[in-house]
Amino acid sequence: MTICIDRRIYPDDCISKSIYALADKYVIKRTILNEKEEKLFILTKGTVDDPIIEEDIIKCLNDFKLRSIIEKETHDIRTILYAKAFAECDDIAVDDLD
Repeated sequence: MTICIDRRIYPDDCISKSIYALADKYVIKRTILNEKEEKLFILTKGTVDDPIIEEDIIKCLNDFKLRSIIEKETHDIRTILYAKAFAECDDIAVDDLD
């Protein structure tokens, strides 16, 4: 089975993490067609229907995309919380927080 992925929607890290997360169920080979499109060649490690494979992959891609969005939106807040938590430690410099 093959699935085409839009690289403008799902960046490389989302695709890589999804493939790794699904490695117990599928063997997936990536082929980058161009800057906008990537093709995934999927082999199952058992008997699984094509709609279930596609559902698993899309669900996983969306999960990692959402995690990426949340990380970007909360990065500054987490940095502030770390700084406050360790404000009284003499061993940590401000440059260590980034």
